[in-house]
Amino acid sequence: MLRIVIIFTLLTATLVTPFLLRPEGEKASLSIGKAERLVIITPHNESIRAEFERAFVRHMKDEHNRDVFLDWRQPGGTSEITMFLKSEFENAFGNYWKAETGKPFTNQVRGAFSNSKIDLTNEQGTSDEQALLDREARKKFLESDVGIGVDLFFGGGAYDFQKQASIGALVPTDASGKYGPAALAEEKPEWFSDSVMPEMVSGEPFRDPEFRWVGTVLSAFGICSNLDSLERLGIEETPDQWIDLTDPQLVGEVALADPTKSGSVTKAFEMLIQQQIRQLVDAGVPEETAVAAGWENAMRMILKISANSRYFSDSATKIPHDVAQGDATAGMCIDFYGRTYNELHKNEDGWSRIEFVMPEGGTSIGADPIGLLRGAPNPELAHQFIEFVLSTNGQKIWNYRADTPGGPFRSSLRRPPIRKDFYTPENRQFMADGDVNPYVISKGFTYEPAWTGSAFRSLRFIIRATCVDTHEEQRKAWEALIEAEMPPDALAEFEDVSAISYEKALGEIADVVNDSKNKIKQVELSRELSGIFREKYKRVSRLARTSSKLTTVD
Repeated sequence: MLRIVIIFTLLTATLVTPFLLRPEGEKASLSIGKAERLVIITPHNESIRAEFERAFVRHMKDEHNRDVFLDWRQPGGTSEITMFLKSEFENAFGNYWKAETGKPFTNQVRGAFSNSKIDLTNEQGTSDEQALLDREARKKFLESDVGIGVDLFFGGGAYDFQKQASIGALVPTDASGKYGPAALAEEKPEWFSDSVMPEMVSGEPFRDPEFRWVGTVLSAFGICSNLDSLERLGIEETPDQWIDLTDPQLVGEVALADPTKSGSVTKAFEMLIQQQIRQLVDAGVPEETAVAAGWENAMRMILKISANSRYFSDSATKIPHDVAQGDATAGMCIDFYGRTYNELHKNEDGWSRIEFVMPEGGTSIGADPIGLLRGAPNPELAHQFIEFVLSTNGQKIWNYRADTPGGPFRSSLRRPPIRKDFYTPENRQFMADGDVNPYVISKGFTYEPAWTGSAFRSLRFIIRATCVDTHEEQRKAWEALIEAEMPPDALAEFEDVSAISYEKALGEIADVVNDSKNKIKQVELSRELSGIFREKYKRVSRLARTSSKLTTVD
């Protein structure tokens, strides 16, 4: 009997103790039955979710005497989230359309309701029945309050948020006009001034002009390296420019993520391209020529970086983890991932084997946004969350050190706040990265959307077809080149990027990639491109081996 009592007591303690030890602000979220629910879809990791949940729950209890519960939805990265939103809004609008019009939800209506290219400004329009149906579907959606049971989209990149805004999934306010980013801008216009949160910095948008989304925190891209692994390879200089990742000494040592799964990694590759174009423009090359030539120079670099890679992960978070573990020597990653692992691996003297570097002139500072979704079930609470995240207290969560006044509870998130007025001496003393001011760093780089913005989706597609799907053949070709000491004819074949030139990326490739209705063409083009590069890599291997044999004979 005593044994049973002891076992029961230990089980009870195991179940109850974690609850008792939780901070007061978090306990309210456990009382789901009585708490108000806020549903947020996000690619943010567990640390960010936990810290903001704890802070917001406490804020709502202390300031408004309200118990709230954050219901996080995380289907994956931003790419998976956009697919989820597309599917859910299709289903929701399909039901709405049939109930409101009595008409079937045909493929035409399915493609039209979210098509931002349909012009609704000309009321006279056309008498063409198909065009009229397209306009009716689009207008119905934009005038509706169709929702998917989710309040907020929190975290990701400006590209994906702008796309959701153009579709109509993100809205400036709810149906009442009282809640949402645009309503907050009316309440607190000083927050959205150039001195606090500007609309654009160095060519990067920090919010939507119509306030369908606003930035909450900043991020940049760079290279994380394992100093012990560099020493093992005999590499004396830490990689600090994108081109350093093409070093043949790093073969099999670079960590990358699949750009079709990670918008952040695609953005990093775009920064690499922008840098190559900028170098030519600064050298006096006419812009039109520089853009095409810079694109091709960058494509050659990307092929080599890919050939050096161990793998293409589905998750950008795996990159710094594997670098820290020594499974890779270097990788392309977001600044806060790199800084977090630098912090985790510091010894008592403050030295860390993980180093993060932002390539000078090779990265911009981008915003990580938040937006209100159409038909949000709790728009007032969503408004409160947006306001909190953008407030000074919310901004502290991003970069204050753990256990500092107003800072995160468990660990610093190591992310630069978006508010310019946050970078004060008073705040810097508590910040994990008090010496980093992204508004100063951004002066060294200006993002030119006209150069590569329209090629973003093409870039994802190209890297997938020419690097990810053909990685085995690519690696073998690169290793053959290294072994043969880079014979010119074989290297020239490897560097031939005519099939993915700037003209083709913005032309025939973009036409297929941007045609969301024709998935068959996308598959066919992907197979065609992969086939071209797979055969090319095989030719490179043969040329390199032949050259190596000739050199040996000589």
